[in-house]
Amino acid sequence: MAEVVANVQTCLSHMIIEQQAKVTLPAVWPDAVGYGPWIEEVWANFLSNALKYGGRLPFVELGVSSGPNGMLHSWTRDNGLGIPPEARTQLFTRGNPLRRLSVSGQGLGLPLVYNIVEKLGGEEGVESEVGQGSLFFFTLPAAAEYPE
Repeated sequence: MAEVVANVQTCLSHMIIEQQAKVTLPAVWPDAVGYGPWIEEVWANFLSNALKYGGRLPFVELGVSSGPNGMLHSWTRDNGLGIPPEARTQLFTRGNPLRRLSVSGQGLGLPLVYNIVEKLGGEEGVESEVGQGSLFFFTLPAAAEYPE
């Protein structure tokens, strides 16, 4: 996972610099079961959205923790405006409501995340409060036991 996240940071380094964002990472990344390029796409969508919709100046935290049933819970947390409850239920579907807020893009990133994570046997979701930022997460099977 460390290599996947490092690749995403390299690919998005222009956005990170342009936005003057602060991105924090955990000291250790456990390995997950999955297909690297697909997982990279999930991280790229989550991180680029956090940079686009995060606060000014964006503060983005990436993290991972162990979850139930041998799953890893990976996430991004931003300092943006947050997402209203009525919009959260449709974020991972085509034509999601954030597309109207987007300056660029086609609004296909989160539906793609949904398809990838579901195919890899995980789950995806969002936690958000208006005015408090958002936390986007996905789960994948852990490659080995990861301490809590």
